[in-house]
Amino acid sequence: MYGNTNMVRRRDPLGPAGLRTQDFRNPEDLWQPLYDRANYDLAGQASVSFFTVPVGGTATLIQAGATGAAIVKTKQHTNLETSGVIPTKLFQFHGVSMGYVHEDAGDVANSQDRERLRSGGYLVFKVGDKEILTVPLMIIPDANPFVVGSTTANDSTILTTAGGGGCSPMYPFKVPIRLEPNQNFNATAYFGGSPATTKDVDLLLILHGYMRRPT
Repeated sequence: MYGNTNMVRRRDPLGPAGLRTQDFRNPEDLWQPLYDRANYDLAGQASVSFFTVPVGGTATLIQAGATGAAIVKTKQHTNLETSGVIPTKLFQFHGVSMGYVHEDAGDVANSQDRERLRSGGYLVFKVGDKEILTVPLMIIPDANPFVVGSTTANDSTILTTAGGGGCSPMYPFKVPIRLEPNQNFNATAYFGGSPATTKDVDLLLILHGYMRRPT
């Protein structure tokens, strides 16, 4: 005989299997972008790094139309909770877009500042030490494109931005980028010649895709 055929499997009286707060065996998938905001100083910078300062960390950013200053990051600025890694969630990215935050939304020089950055920079996205994506910023769609008008009443130019919302365009990834839980990653925008801008500009990098999390 192989073992005791009369043995009865004991039932766990606490039943912890049914009380899991996170069940990795039964995940749920949501369309949820991963995003992060970083500041470009008006004096010019050689690079801007994303996904290094999580929620609750301190970073220089534009707040309420003021010059970039040290503030505590909230979900307004990023949904990254741990620097350079996502501990408990898997992401599958399908595209990328870039948002721009200017000190003075109505300043007509904003279009020139944005163009200096778009035409003078490129983005590198790495998973671990592997370079996954390298693209010029000028081909990444704006999440908040400009709307420009003019008036003959006082010969002035009117500048504002149009919010893209959930339908904002993105540069699509024909092959999705997969980011596993606890896998290190980073994204950096590089700028040749460190072009100066009229005022500080915040860059919001948005990686569009699905988030898988335990239920």
